[in-house]
Amino acid sequence: MLFDALPRDPANPIPGVVHLPGFLALGEQEALVAQARELARSVQGTPVAMRRPVLKAGQMQAWMLSLGWYWATQPYRMLTEVDGYPVPPVPENYQALAERILAAAREIDPRVGPTPAVETALVNFYPPGAGMGMHVDAEEESANAVVSLSIGEETVFRIEGPQGNRDLLLMSGDALVFGGPARRARHGVLGAKPGTGPEGTGLKEGRINITMRQMRR
Repeated sequence: MLFDALPRDPANPIPGVVHLPGFLALGEQEALVAQARELARSVQGTPVAMRRPVLKAGQMQAWMLSLGWYWATQPYRMLTEVDGYPVPPVPENYQALAERILAAAREIDPRVGPTPAVETALVNFYPPGAGMGMHVDAEEESANAVVSLSIGEETVFRIEGPQGNRDLLLMSGDALVFGGPARRARHGVLGAKPGTGPEGTGLKEGRINITMRQMRR
């Protein structure tokens, strides 16, 4: 992007939503991508492998790897094993990341609430042009905040607020939190913009999104 070197300020577009631009250094992004690849390889060919889930509306564009708990569809439910295969655990460093992000987010909007105990995480890979439709994260009993990290190509995050939808440009290294009054808000992402990812993340194309949540109350 032409203006990607310009500073971007943190944003609080609606109550409970905080956008932290450039939260992850390039080296941290590269390490997370390498870690995600290794996790995907470790379960390749098993029932808990990275896959494109099939929903009522059709097959998702994004590839999804479930950690901690497995997000199953038809019907929607959360599982700790699939056909006898345990779901790979959430890496320990995810909790430390969530704590750093929530600490920064609470300084901007305390309404994001407490840091989640990261019991489940989704590692989603979006090929160029791929997005995800509007939905609500409602499988978890916990109302603690959702923590999201973006690596690679840019996308637009859309979230439903009191005055209608709000759009946020997510770039590589950005962190996003939605909690408190926005925890069950409808949200989605538009297509990953081809050619907008920086060099040095370990991704040749597309976008990785890591979303961390607490399952139990």
